[in-house]
Amino acid sequence: MINAIIQCRMSSKRFPGKVLSPFMGKPLLLNVVNRLRKTKIKSSIILATSNEILDEPLVVYAKKIGIDVVRGPRDDVVKRYILALKKHKCEAFFRICGDSPLLFPNLFDYAISIYNKENVDLVSNVFPKTFPPGMSVELIKSSTFIKNNKNIVKKIDREHVTKYFYDNSKKFQIFNIKCDKYVNPNLDLTVDEIKDLRNLETWYLKKGKKYMKLFPIKFSKMLIK
Repeated sequence: MINAIIQCRMSSKRFPGKVLSPFMGKPLLLNVVNRLRKTKIKSSIILATSNEILDEPLVVYAKKIGIDVVRGPRDDVVKRYILALKKHKCEAFFRICGDSPLLFPNLFDYAISIYNKENVDLVSNVFPKTFPPGMSVELIKSSTFIKNNKNIVKKIDREHVTKYFYDNSKKFQIFNIKCDKYVNPNLDLTVDEIKDLRNLETWYLKKGKKYMKLFPIKFSKMLIK
């Protein structure tokens, strides 16, 4: 069983409330969830947010769209994941950031196929990064993550979740998915500020729909060669 855990909160410094801000007529979070629902992830999609009162609207909305919620410390994101894994036991899980509304489902499906074939602790496409921001995929073995919880002690590592594993990569089996030059290296599909939301909407309406349809086909062909 493979779960997807979405980390996000309302108190973004540069764009407060962005996860519920509209993108293409729907809240950003719903765009993320809808794309995950197009993958082969047939188990739980979980929101891991903070236990601060500011995130109450996020919790209410998550339940409205049918995803479970786990709450924990604002800055100890690793703790939130541990809580999610205790409540929703699974073989492995995807780490998802809530500011990427244009995830590619086929990338997630490919990561699952690699995980099922290889003896790995982590399947990633960010070690090193060869994909544009907003297309990140990280699939982590639950037992490895839980076992190393006690070793992740630095504040920055507790906040960035997988940083410890990359910094100590010799201790783990990491499979990295690399992208060829087909992808535009200047493309950024994340939302960090309000201007990013509008720019991404404009890009998507002008040429994004075509790009999003073409890329998975190209990528799939590249993978099976």
